[in-house]
Amino acid sequence: MWKQLQTLLSPPKLQKLSIESYGQDACDLPIEQTADVMKWLGRSLLAAGYEAKAHMVWGSSGADFTLDEVFPRKFKRHEPTFLYRCGDRPMQPPNGFYWRLMNEHPSLRLYQLERKDN
Repeated sequence: MWKQLQTLLSPPKLQKLSIESYGQDACDLPIEQTADVMKWLGRSLLAAGYEAKAHMVWGSSGADFTLDEVFPRKFKRHEPTFLYRCGDRPMQPPNGFYWRLMNEHPSLRLYQLERKDN
């Protein structure tokens, strides 16, 4: 009973949106354009009620890294992962996933990593 009461009376743990960025240097975008994409993504996540950790990958099919190398096991935590396509094609998604184009973004280069339904 006391533990339940403590839980009810304790202040809620505050979440804070954070977006980890990967491969930004290899993308060769002007810093202003990068900042605009990150601002848009942050506002979109907050508008959707998401206030925890997310991941942004800047890459293309010719990227010199894979998602499994950059952050292994993160896909299991259900943290949203996004890709800004720097080249002609998006980089290869991990097995069991695909990139969904976020046509809400004006660049048509922003994707969200989604799990394939079996």
